Amino acid sequence: MVINANAAIATIATIATIATLAPTVDGAMAKPMRRLMLGAVMALLLAGCALTPREYPELATPRALPVVRLQAARPLLALVLGAGGSRGFAHVGVIKALEAAGLQADIVVGSSSGAVVASLYASGMTAAAIEQHALQIEDSDLIDLTLFGPGRVRGEALQNYVNRLLDNRSIETMPRAFGVVATAREAKRMTVFNRGNTGLAVRASASIPDVFWPVLIAGVEYVDGGLSSRVPVAVARSMGADVVVAVDVSWRGSDEVAQADVPIRPDNPRTRTLDFSARLESIAAGEVAGRAALPLLRERLAEAVKARVSLAPR
Repeated sequence: MVINANAAIATIATIATIATLAPTVDGAMAKPMRRLMLGAVMALLLAGCALTPREYPELATPRALPVVRLQAARPLLALVLGAGGSRGFAHVGVIKALEAAGLQADIVVGSSSGAVVASLYASGMTAAAIEQHALQIEDSDLIDLTLFGPGRVRGEALQNYVNRLLDNRSIETMPRAFGVVATAREAKRMTVFNRGNTGLAVRASASIPDVFWPVLIAGVEYVDGGLSSRVPVAVARSMGADVVVAVDVSWRGSDEVAQADVPIRPDNPRTRTLDFSARLESIAAGEVAGRAALPLLRERLAEAVKARVSLAPR
């Protein structure tokens, strides 16, 4: 049993206050009131238990192994889905536009909320299926609020939701090459998980500090991937992408998206991080932006084909 230090200190202070005030209660009321107060204190003490991040030995530990570039005879297309909280619903619309145009990514990279959508797409799920899940999702599927601990949201609900939809498949078993970007909290270093439990890795990627609890993996605390890379285009390049489509749904925008061959910035409604009320509008905004990017994407793919031909041995 682990006691959070702040909770323990607060409990001790409460006990001291009760010890001081209880004797002032008149006569027969003193003992019952003292018992009631002490019972409340014990409840608080129990609520303060296990309030630090823990390991999940029952799950395959997410790992960041050296990246092996994907090889193919044709140009490889990557889709990078960036950080942006609830505005990440726009990623679903972009995937819809690509699929409707007959285009499928070979490589998928996600950061923060982008990692949630990216995990479903990397699993081979169709755009229609992803949209259905997005529209049916309840706040409680992703948000497990807590009164204690290092954040308002514990994060296990998100982890379990992803694992449930993916039948606990590991990152390396996905039909599409998949990278999950998270940030090592103390070192402030970008980490790209490419092995291990998908739900746990995605939870780490989406753990916004002071909102979600940090995620403990192999003794290291991880937080939101957007802190080290909001739109990780360079990661997709390192995985072997010839053409990179990158989607930036952040409020202030990210310079990283300009490194993509096809940068997409949906005109999202501005919503708070955990406000899912505008999901329909966000999906629609993503689809509009995705369609608008199709001519440029086809042009870049054609250029990549020509480049491959020019480099081929004669």
